[in-house]
Amino acid sequence: DMNKSRTTRATRIGRRVSELYLDPLTAKYIIDCISEFNENKNTYSLLHMVSNTLEMRPLLRVKVKEHDMIQDELVKNYELLLQEEPSAFDLEYGEFCNSIKTTLFFDAWINEKDEDYCMETYGVRPGEIRMKLETADWLLYATEELGKILERKDVVKAVRSLRIRVKNGVKEELLLLLKLKNIGRVRARRMYS
Repeated sequence: DMNKSRTTRATRIGRRVSELYLDPLTAKYIIDCISEFNENKNTYSLLHMVSNTLEMRPLLRVKVKEHDMIQDELVKNYELLLQEEPSAFDLEYGEFCNSIKTTLFFDAWINEKDEDYCMETYGVRPGEIRMKLETADWLLYATEELGKILERKDVVKAVRSLRIRVKNGVKEELLLLLKLKNIGRVRARRMYS
């Protein structure tokens, strides 16, 4: 009988996805994004990738008065996206725009904008900031792990430094200082200055 000899074995990726408690659709999406990552992409690309997952929802909602700003951002950073922008008539388009706003919040955070700025500019409360940062860290960790299996050293390296920036809310130049004991973003910035 044919069926008896056929066993299903998890692939390395499949096993890792299961260990990471990742939704298989999110895993597939991250893998697709990793394959689009190249030297022309950057931290914005990776931040948008995590912002456009189901896990990151509820996303920051685009208010009517922010529509033009979001459209400008889309045009400006279009080349950096790791996925196709959906059609404006697509049901997902609203959420896609929300993912751009969420990306802008993360980008502000890693460029050392504080909680007050994030609250005023993006309407994201401190408690919500923490939750978003934790979710981003987990999704970036998963990306790092999948990047290892896919042998994408460039992705692993980019994600690693981005994780530290997301956790600490710092620009790239402070990464070395953060390796010192008891140095947070404020002290690191002061030392750097």
